[in-house]
Amino acid sequence: MSTDLPIELPDLPAGATHPDFRALHDYWRAKAPPGSLPGRQHIDPVVDIPALVPRLALYDVVETPTGLRFRVRVAGEVLIEVMGLAPAGRFVDEFIVPERRATLNDAFTQVARERIVHYWEKPMWTAGRQYIRMQRLALPLARDGRNVDMIFAGHVRVPADPHTDPSEGGT
Repeated sequence: MSTDLPIELPDLPAGATHPDFRALHDYWRAKAPPGSLPGRQHIDPVVDIPALVPRLALYDVVETPTGLRFRVRVAGEVLIEVMGLAPAGRFVDEFIVPERRATLNDAFTQVARERIVHYWEKPMWTAGRQYIRMQRLALPLARDGRNVDMIFAGHVRVPADPHTDPSEGGT
């Protein structure tokens, strides 16, 4: 397979039905140069989509000898409120509970390596120990249009399902 082939931007996953996810995905697609992924240099959420900024996060993709790690560059108010901390500058594996680390790392690695859009919904506990459900849409960004170096994500808090076992929770 040639690396010179144009990149086809992935569709919005079927489960990502929140209107903010549609808006974020449409924005991401609109910012992509023809045949390439958009890069950080193409997006300016504060100017272009200010209503979504509290729900957004940017993660740096960092290559290490043991695989990829993901460092929070920017975290919106929704994520900070739920987590109870400002994670900017920290690697996600430093504050995600151990039983969730591999799942998150695998999802973000898939976004980075396969240039996919990833949707996720999980129960979790907030910093105040309140049980909630969060949804996340993760989109690849590539400065050179091909090699993913950042992940652009939207986070939405949704009502908890009273029939779901809270023991699944944890960030």
